[in-house]
Amino acid sequence: MKNTFLNTVLKIDITFHAIAGSVLAFMMVITLLDIVMRNMGRPIVGTVEIISFCGSVVIGFAIPYTSWKKAHVYVDFLTEKLSPGNKRIMEITTRCMGIVLFAFIGYNFIIYGFDLIKTKEVSPSFRLPYYPIPFGLSLSCFLQCLTLIADLVKTIHPGGDK
Repeated sequence: MKNTFLNTVLKIDITFHAIAGSVLAFMMVITLLDIVMRNMGRPIVGTVEIISFCGSVVIGFAIPYTSWKKAHVYVDFLTEKLSPGNKRIMEITTRCMGIVLFAFIGYNFIIYGFDLIKTKEVSPSFRLPYYPIPFGLSLSCFLQCLTLIADLVKTIHPGGDK
């Protein structure tokens, strides 16, 4: 059961990370094309808008897998002085706080998304609705919660994790 849960969360994390990487590559291509076209006097309309939409996807969708790999910047000058037992307690406490934080953020993204649906707010150039962005980011926040829960499981019951 534990390994099934961990493997499922990891596969979803990798999928979100692949989406983030693909969107980042798309952003680079659009930026390059815009620069080239701008030098020819024909800039791509709405480039800033496209990059803004894509940027939120890249950042939001990359967070869960980055957490899984423990690739975030850590300030461990305090925790390295702790005993192994206290270090474990600190890890469990921070993971629990992270779960609460990301659940709160995800919930608020959902509320914001519904507000955007109600107001029918759209982007200026392409008239694209804004609401898919907060819903996508809320999904990413809830996946981050699952990733932190998986990390908790690995911390509380070590062994056999990837």
